Amino acid sequence: MHDERLDKLGNWLENFFGHHNFALTSASDDASFRRYFRIQSQQETFIAMDAPPSKENTESFIKIAKLLNQHNIHAPKIISINLKQGFLLLEDLGSTTFLQTLNGNFNIDLYKIAINELIKIQAINTQNLVLKKYDTQLCNTEMQLLIDWYLPKILSSTHLQNLQVTFRLLSDNALNSEQVFVHRDYHCRNLMTLKNNDLAVIDFQDALIGSNTYDLCSLLKDAYFELQPIELQTLLQYYYNQANIDTEFAQFEKQFELMGLQRHLKILGIFKRLSIRDNKHQYLNDLPLVKKYAQQTANKYPELATLKEVLCLV
Repeated sequence: MHDERLDKLGNWLENFFGHHNFALTSASDDASFRRYFRIQSQQETFIAMDAPPSKENTESFIKIAKLLNQHNIHAPKIISINLKQGFLLLEDLGSTTFLQTLNGNFNIDLYKIAINELIKIQAINTQNLVLKKYDTQLCNTEMQLLIDWYLPKILSSTHLQNLQVTFRLLSDNALNSEQVFVHRDYHCRNLMTLKNNDLAVIDFQDALIGSNTYDLCSLLKDAYFELQPIELQTLLQYYYNQANIDTEFAQFEKQFELMGLQRHLKILGIFKRLSIRDNKHQYLNDLPLVKKYAQQTANKYPELATLKEVLCLV
């Protein structure tokens, strides 16, 4: 099938590089409509982002990238912009993700670096930032994905009512915690490992203001890499100490686990939707771990007994 957007991207790059030759190869795509290409020109490499304007908010990516870099957090530097067509030329951060660096093995030092970087992100002053907030409506909209895409099409009215009670509990938990800058997808595929194990962040364009445990859940209860209980507990305690959390650890841990549950219910719906609607079936391979996370939390807290029952329907 002819790729019209790729042709347009090529034309734009020809104008940028002028008389210098360049080679374009696919770098990656993700769960959104964005695509990434690696550009080789002379001795340098760059990343070109293709973000269709009707589908993706490129202006948000630009704004957040600049904000992160201003706060000494390594996000890709923006070299050239074409907002009308939805193209960006970016610094090449390499091709080694946090996940690839782990190579299937837990690395506490690497995780501590990621947590330290997260604490820097959360220290960004949000007072004057024009960012969406993780309010009740957004929390519920995300959890509704569980009903719309993951659970059986026909649910009893009792199940639906019980789910709404659970959704309120999880939404209240998210809002009744410290509100900070949230990357919103801070996991092992969105962290790039640079020299000396320095980290860079990508895929941050949906950032907003929300719970201080949201990104921590993304990292420690990652859909793509499972930590053992003792590893997770060690890192949770590390964050708790480094971030100077002023609530009791047990209360903080419960807040973390309920925040994680909200995220995992959303992900169950998203991964199923990616397969059904977008033909991205590879995400189905990651469903069992996400479901395991959700069930573990539902099993732990008596107030989630009805959710435990609903999750057993699939």
